[in-house]
Amino acid sequence: MSKKVVRYNNDLNSVTFGSFREKELDLFFSICFKLKELGTDEVEITFEELKELSDYSNRNVKRFIKDLESTYDKMLGLNIKMKHSELSFEKFNLFTTYSVHGDTKKIRIKMSEKFDYLLNKILGNYTKFDLIDFVRLKSVYSKNLFKLLKQWDSVREYKVSVVDFKELLGVSDKYTTANFNTRVLGPIMEELPHHFKGLSLEKIKTGRKVTHLKFTWEIEKQEVIEKEKIEIQITESLNSIFEKVRKNRFLQEWLTEKNIYKLIQMYDEKPLKKGLMYLYKEVKKEMPSFSYLIKIIESGIEEQEFDIKVMKDKTVVDKKVEEISKEVRESEEVENPLLLAYSKMPKTIQDMLLDQAKDLYMKDVNIKKMNATHEKFFKAAQKSYILKVLGS
Repeated sequence: MSKKVVRYNNDLNSVTFGSFREKELDLFFSICFKLKELGTDEVEITFEELKELSDYSNRNVKRFIKDLESTYDKMLGLNIKMKHSELSFEKFNLFTTYSVHGDTKKIRIKMSEKFDYLLNKILGNYTKFDLIDFVRLKSVYSKNLFKLLKQWDSVREYKVSVVDFKELLGVSDKYTTANFNTRVLGPIMEELPHHFKGLSLEKIKTGRKVTHLKFTWEIEKQEVIEKEKIEIQITESLNSIFEKVRKNRFLQEWLTEKNIYKLIQMYDEKPLKKGLMYLYKEVKKEMPSFSYLIKIIESGIEEQEFDIKVMKDKTVVDKKVEEISKEVRESEEVENPLLLAYSKMPKTIQDMLLDQAKDLYMKDVNIKKMNATHEKFFKAAQKSYILKVLGS
């Protein structure tokens, strides 16, 4: 099973998640995983996907919605703080949108710009771990310590005062030393050695009282798996478009081989070419995320195309028709005896003569088929052409 890596700025580890239950922690970090690299765009997640990410097994929809609500309520209570100096700081909410739709079984989330720096704009030290390992832990204390130890995985040592440890893990003040050892440290030392090789705990005393806890572990040898190289095959015309788009300085960093592979998998060649050219012309500032780039490409694909076709000028024919009709109108001052005879003929003979008159008209105006305009002019000249047919 492929890893699902959660990554965030170490500042988030200073926040106390003690009030969160096990499943609420799983839901929160599953959402963080889903929002990774998507910037502040609004994201839609299905219940099914979020359940799979968080290893949520309860099938009751109402129970799941209730857990989503309680998770958000506890998010609102998190003490997220950016400290600017000793005398100034800033607090903020994690999300600007968090809407749950039980009818469609979807959740819509949009993170705040302030929270974006914790998940995406990571410039300094960060913590990363496999979401799958995290959600499979049973103890809420194991989960909270798991992410703290991951922060110190490079040095493989974490020393913390008992007071801070209890606050960060949300340990009840009512716990006796026996309760603390059994309910908190017991599950931790049972579960976490499976994820931190040789994990050991040292209780450091000041006088007769344990004041600090020190966790140490060994470096774990990583199994090197040689991955099969993916060969990307594209046409010369598509490659030339990618090369052109790369010349836009705001797009260079996003058009990596990995992202090009993603785009080729997402779109057929023709719409992709159209979207890329639209992207090249429209982007004139820094791109916040790859998902934003995709949105611009899709806008380009959906843009309406206009095709201007130049038609032949038909004014010469129309003028000729008008001239013939005018001549006919001017010459018909009195009713012709032949027309009187025509009016008294049987309908079948009238229709036959009318067809012959139309053929003669089309020959005169040099057309092979009559349109609405020609029918209009023929009607005006109809008597004249019937007379020509009768006189021939």
